[in-house]
Amino acid sequence: MAKKILSVLSHTEYGNLEDSDIGLFASAFAPVAGSQVTILLSDDAVNYGVRGQEGTGIEIAGGKVQPGFLIETDIRSVQQANIPVYAFSEDLDERGIAAGELVEGIKTISRKEFGRFIDQFDTVWNW
Repeated sequence: MAKKILSVLSHTEYGNLEDSDIGLFASAFAPVAGSQVTILLSDDAVNYGVRGQEGTGIEIAGGKVQPGFLIETDIRSVQQANIPVYAFSEDLDERGIAAGELVEGIKTISRKEFGRFIDQFDTVWNW
């Protein structure tokens, strides 16, 4: 039986010299190993869910960061790989992010639902 994994992203990795978030990257490849993964965006990582984000054209010390950060593309890619993406509604509210601003397909849950939600997983990864 496939192991069910909840991958919780709580802080953002974009903005450093890496071209993707290691937690998001690892989550995308877990199904290859036969695991079922669900991603939960919490705290500052709920910003990943906002439509229209990309980080191309960033320069550090006069040099362009290539290929740039394609945040929305990464979120859509994991969804296309049948990895559900959730976000805490309270964290979205705290940052002034409306549900209508999210990438299509991201589901919201309340922190009050977290106990019941987490019970369906065998393992929890925290990034």
